[in-house]
Amino acid sequence: MIGGNGERRTLRTAARFADHWNFLGLPPDGFARKRDILYEHCAAIGRDPKEITLSSHVWLTDSSPAALDEVIRAVEALAVEQLDLAIVYVLPPLDPRVLEPLATRLAELGVAV
Repeated sequence: MIGGNGERRTLRTAARFADHWNFLGLPPDGFARKRDILYEHCAAIGRDPKEITLSSHVWLTDSSPAALDEVIRAVEALAVEQLDLAIVYVLPPLDPRVLEPLATRLAELGVAV
C-alpha cells in the first residue's frame, strides 16, 4: 500500500509498485483528479489500473445522526469516483452504538470499510 497525493513521485511509485493506493482525504473532485493522474502513470508503464485498490480517509467526528449522514454522503460521493475502500476514522468521544448503523449504511453503498 502506498498512501499520498504527490503527483510526480507518490502516484508514479503507486502505479509501478502498489496494489493499494490510499488517498489522503481531499474532496471527491480532488480524489478523482489524483485517481486520473495515477491512471495516467499506469498507462505510461502498461499497467492495468484496476489492479490497484483505491481507498480514502473519511472522518466520523461524533456520534450524532448529522455526523453519520455526513460520512455517508462523503463515501457516496467518493464511490461515484471509483472508491473501493473507505477508511473511517472515528474521533472521540464516540458512542460505539453508532458503528453498527454506520457499517450497515456503508455496506449498502458497496464500498468496503
